[in-house]
Amino acid sequence: MRWAKFVYVLAAPILYACSGDGNVLSVLRAPPPVPIQAIQALPHNPLGALVQHEANGPSQIRVAYAATDHSDSGFTPWQSPDSSVVVLGLEAGRTYTMRVQSLFDDQPIDGPASEYHAPPLPAALDQVSIKLVGAFSGGYSMSPIAGLDGHGYLIIFDSLGTIRWYRDFGTQVFETTQQEDGRFTAFVGQSDGFNMSAGAYVEVTSTGDSVRAVTAVGSPYTDPHELLESFDKQGNRRADYLFGYDFRAFDRTAIGGGPSDTIAVHQVLRINAAGTVDTLISGFEHWSVTDDVAPFLIADLDHPNSIDFDLDGQVIVSFRDLSSVVKVNRRTHAFDWVLGGTHNQFTFLDDPLGGFDSQHTARVLPNGHLLIFDNGWAHSPQASRAVEYALDTTRKTATMVWQYSASPPIFNAFTGSAQRLANGNTLVAFTLSGIVDEVRADGTLVGRATLESAPGRIATPYRVTRIRSLYSYARP
Repeated sequence: MRWAKFVYVLAAPILYACSGDGNVLSVLRAPPPVPIQAIQALPHNPLGALVQHEANGPSQIRVAYAATDHSDSGFTPWQSPDSSVVVLGLEAGRTYTMRVQSLFDDQPIDGPASEYHAPPLPAALDQVSIKLVGAFSGGYSMSPIAGLDGHGYLIIFDSLGTIRWYRDFGTQVFETTQQEDGRFTAFVGQSDGFNMSAGAYVEVTSTGDSVRAVTAVGSPYTDPHELLESFDKQGNRRADYLFGYDFRAFDRTAIGGGPSDTIAVHQVLRINAAGTVDTLISGFEHWSVTDDVAPFLIADLDHPNSIDFDLDGQVIVSFRDLSSVVKVNRRTHAFDWVLGGTHNQFTFLDDPLGGFDSQHTARVLPNGHLLIFDNGWAHSPQASRAVEYALDTTRKTATMVWQYSASPPIFNAFTGSAQRLANGNTLVAFTLSGIVDEVRADGTLVGRATLESAPGRIATPYRVTRIRSLYSYARP
């Protein structure tokens, strides 16, 4: 009898909690709010912070942050409480209130607030200006930029032109990419792809910490124009695709040069995770001096500048000095087709300019079309554009289906980029003018950014590309 009374007394509050308002049970089970122990600036990405906390129970936590004047706010992704939380994308010089939120019953529970002051930009980046007419459609834009201090930076700015992430690499930065694992790669060094200078791609995490360096193994020099990483379905890196180059003597007397001109010639390389090198294209085996449409503008034979994957997994390579885009089979190394240049296999249809010239960023779109930044050296008058072609590889036709030219026209002699966004807009960078346009499918302007490295000094990055998140990769 006494045991029965004890069981009844013990069970009564549990039955009461279960039989009454469900919120009573939630209150009994809810974990305590999570306090913050410390907030520290990230050493290689000062616009990020590391939030240390005292979470020991909830299954998921995140940090909510808001500027004290309520003009900027956001959340980190949900994560396990086993590690500190990284906050990315703060605005320099702003004071923020931060709280750790724990997830309970699909609802966030706020912890106590802590204040954090984001450090100012370094003096060189404080001179950078990104002026927007209109506004970009969202996400962030990424660009290399040269500071007045002689350092090279990778900067990432938001849709209003505010710098939200940067990494100081100390010297010249050329091509920059967010790879599919969310990490950033930047070519760091003095090589421009046709001089005898060293350099390497540096891969960094979203916190700005260096992970590894990538060079063109087996080639004397590493080209700065493109590094494309491939991954398996589990997210493991399979291979690096990039360009190497060496120097060879060519007889260019027939085109006004000398009998033994020494110029650069490139290799297209695939280097797997084990370090094995596969040369997909050796320029010396495919091109002659008569294929170079601009032989005395740049001291190399071919000048490759972009790599992409076709829908079938084969490799698309753009060669600026050949005015050609080539599809190469990565297993057999045979060319599936050549578009443009002296070995062109296609007929251009519905293109008033009859094709592209001295192009950059040949990108395969989800529908299989090819989007190209056409520098337009051979156009009359000279002008640059973004142009999209539908390729019929059986009939060998390239039908222009879309183009965008700035108004008034801009001739971007070197560099430049075009990127199709998930919302159907296109980002077009006339980089020598420091101008980046986002345009709709009908060609109307969404926003135009003008980049200056200092007041009155136009910034001239190699490319400007859109990314969706600082934390992870998603198609922009």
